Amino acid sequence: MNMDISKTNQKQESGDNSKQNQLIGDNSNQTVIENQYNYNMTTGQMVYDIVSLTTTVSSEVTHKALDLCTEVSNKICHQKMEAFEKKWTPVIMKMDNVANHLIDPKFQFMIRDANISAAKSSRQEDLDMLTQLLVCHIEKGKDMKVDAGINKAIQIVDQVDYDSLCALTCIATIFGVCSGNGGIKEGLQFMDDLFSKLLYTELPTGDAWIDHLSVLGAVVIQTGRFNKFEEIYSSLIDGYVCVGVKKDSEEHKKVIEILKSNDVDLNELIENELLPDYLRLSVAQQASLDVNYKELRPIFELYSKDKELVKLSKSKYFEMWNSFPNLKTIKEWFDKIPTFFRITSVGYALAQTNAKRCYPEFPDLIGINE
Repeated sequence: MNMDISKTNQKQESGDNSKQNQLIGDNSNQTVIENQYNYNMTTGQMVYDIVSLTTTVSSEVTHKALDLCTEVSNKICHQKMEAFEKKWTPVIMKMDNVANHLIDPKFQFMIRDANISAAKSSRQEDLDMLTQLLVCHIEKGKDMKVDAGINKAIQIVDQVDYDSLCALTCIATIFGVCSGNGGIKEGLQFMDDLFSKLLYTELPTGDAWIDHLSVLGAVVIQTGRFNKFEEIYSSLIDGYVCVGVKKDSEEHKKVIEILKSNDVDLNELIENELLPDYLRLSVAQQASLDVNYKELRPIFELYSKDKELVKLSKSKYFEMWNSFPNLKTIKEWFDKIPTFFRITSVGYALAQTNAKRCYPEFPDLIGINE
């Protein structure tokens, strides 16, 4: 039998219950259509049964996999909550009147929220922060404005990015912590040591971290930018960046009289390290005298107000500041913050508990913005 291979269309039938169409030829695609399984089956039942079986098996496997994942997840959650309980229980049980708090439904709900945050968290450090937040509730929970911030902080601890939290803690420290009284170098050394503990990661740049904190309610973004660091900080340590009274001057004699009349040790009047020819009280903040030594406030009125000397004092102070590596890092970073913002009660709660995690003796900042 001769076959004409020049033909581009061929039709071939084979088998009683099969049908095959082939299109072949030069430069053409080949298509094979086979209906061996459902040929002449108008109901399509076989195809339906195969699909149904596959779907059922797949569904059963999926449900078993989901159940197993849920079981494993529940075990992990319980392990994390047990670890958290071992953290907070010894601390809380040492506090006064702890029983009154433990029977308070509000505190129990707060523990529940803390457990949820602990279970969701992937960081061991969060357990320390959650413990400190429970402590803060016991100490300050009577003030509902403050307690609302503490409660919200508990709910979002696990959501705060750590470099954003580091930045928030440093900002709160700048505005809320002073180096204390005494010599300037000692005060700067204290602050440098403090920031060495708080700078546990590289500080963030740009404004994404600010937006992140804003979304969580830790800060409120406002218009404009922060003033330069030197301008802001010099107003916070006006006891340091001052001129004082000139040695052996009339003002010096008046200061001695005021100290004697109030039974204050004359050693409280020390040499100004920034301007050696002048003397100043050994305080970092002039307002610190308002609590117990208001009678010494007139001394500040005797300080020289010479603008050039005031400018020189500030300049020398920040020269000294920049000689400390951590302080220089903070100052340079602060001046690059692109957006002005205000720290909320939630932010201060997060900042303080994070700071206490790094430095247990960190002072109290919660409520500072009220």
